[in-house]
Amino acid sequence: MTNPLRIIIALAVLVVVVAVAGGSAWYFFVRNDAELASNAPEIPTDLRTPPASTPAAGTATAPALPGGATRFVIIPERSEAAYFADEQLARLPLPSTAKGATTDISGEFVVTEDGFDPDNPATFTVDLRTLKSDEELRDNRVQDALETSRFPTATFTATGVEGYDPGAAEGVEQALTLTGTLDIHGVQKEVTWDLKARREGNVITGLATVNFLYADFGITAPNIAGIVSVEDDVTLQVQVVAQAAS
Repeated sequence: MTNPLRIIIALAVLVVVVAVAGGSAWYFFVRNDAELASNAPEIPTDLRTPPASTPAAGTATAPALPGGATRFVIIPERSEAAYFADEQLARLPLPSTAKGATTDISGEFVVTEDGFDPDNPATFTVDLRTLKSDEELRDNRVQDALETSRFPTATFTATGVEGYDPGAAEGVEQALTLTGTLDIHGVQKEVTWDLKARREGNVITGLATVNFLYADFGITAPNIAGIVSVEDDVTLQVQVVAQAAS
């Protein structure tokens, strides 16, 4: 006669095996293994324009910003905001880096001969609800962790840039640092990004990277069914293409 206790134990073991196998299958066959970008985007050839000519007599022109500054506006469909999170299958030393990204990014900034205009703070906003990775299960956990129903956006307000060389040749990438206030999950903290940027005529491209602990912004690190966990820190990377406003 079959022992009922053995059947119960066998079923319990089977459930555990299936759960681990399912998590393993997700981890090994569906997981992302993303890499950070290392350079600012190239200047799009279709956005390049020749130097502005002197307007004809009687032609209306937009009022100039103080000091001959130029206002640049981010082009969302050519830009991207992304997170990079190191994931690990429970109790196995097999890490992987996941990426979730969105092009739902907006913002503008004013550039003078010396860099950002301090009298016109640059502000950038990302809609966190549109973040997508290669796995819906991960996306759901990220939305829960960020509580995007309460805090749908992340905003960064720049207060200063260091390292800008106004004499750099057009299109040459510069390595800078960008400081300002990052607002995520209802928490505001000052952060410093590593920034790489290039300018050619009426176009600026940039790659900004920053790393911080989830706990710094009151975020509980997401995990997937207790099988796939993430490290305590996350890296944000923003690539932008911005064009001078008409």
